Amino acid sequence: MKKSSRNERLAAIHMGKKALNLDEDTYRDMLEHVTSKRSAKDMDMNDLLKVIQHLDQLGFSKRNFGKKPKVKLSKEALIGKIEAHLTEHKLHWNYAKGIAKQMFQKEALEFCTENELWRIVAALEYKAKRATNETRRIPGQTT
Repeated sequence: MKKSSRNERLAAIHMGKKALNLDEDTYRDMLEHVTSKRSAKDMDMNDLLKVIQHLDQLGFSKRNFGKKPKVKLSKEALIGKIEAHLTEHKLHWNYAKGIAKQMFQKEALEFCTENELWRIVAALEYKAKRATNETRRIPGQTT
């Protein structure tokens, strides 16, 4: 079994915070309750694991979001942007794979070029902007 890196554990914690809709004060209180530290950046690997296990007990599981694709280094930043959008909107990796399949006939994000990954990021940004505009719309207002 592969050992998680520090960044992977931090990402899982922040995904859990978002998925459980924890406000900043509640999040910091939870960290302090579990590890006696109010910031994840001050924690060692064991502390981070304790927090992830606690988030699991609260109902969050990173497995619910799928598995991040393995790509070459030049594509890693773009995959990170895609992951951030998916996390923010509580979407599974399959959502991004669906975009790749629909737009580029690619079965997996690993097969996309850097340009195609940029276009997937743009599609996710467009979706986020559209969702924000829909929540601001006044009932009965026509566009």
